[in-house]
Amino acid sequence: MNATVGAWEPPAALGERHAETLDAALAGLEGNDVSDCAATRLRQVMNADDAAQAEFFADRDSPRLLRWLRVLTLAEMNVAGCERGAKSPVVGLARTLRERGAYPPELTLWIRRVSTNRFLPYGSLKDRLAAGPAAQR
Repeated sequence: MNATVGAWEPPAALGERHAETLDAALAGLEGNDVSDCAATRLRQVMNADDAAQAEFFADRDSPRLLRWLRVLTLAEMNVAGCERGAKSPVVGLARTLRERGAYPPELTLWIRRVSTNRFLPYGSLKDRLAAGPAAQR
């Protein structure tokens, strides 16, 4: 039996370099031209735990979160290792934008047009029911 053992690496803390990557990545993702460094940072954002993502997104303004939602939706489709299904940070960003009244009506159609992730933008029904009424908005 052949087994490969890798070293466990703690998840990267999300910080300003991740914010800068998210700010700059939209054009590259639309043209399928993302640098290795940007792809690594996008994977770190996508794969960070819920608490780290919530803290990272918490104090950002709604227009910026809307851009980042678009970036992360495209990253999930175009950057290997960014596939998250129902655990995508896009779900949390969409929820935050809806709670703020900043979720544009056409955004769901755009997400469904560019993504094959069937859980976007609402997440899984199981997760929504477990979270209670606040998560169902």
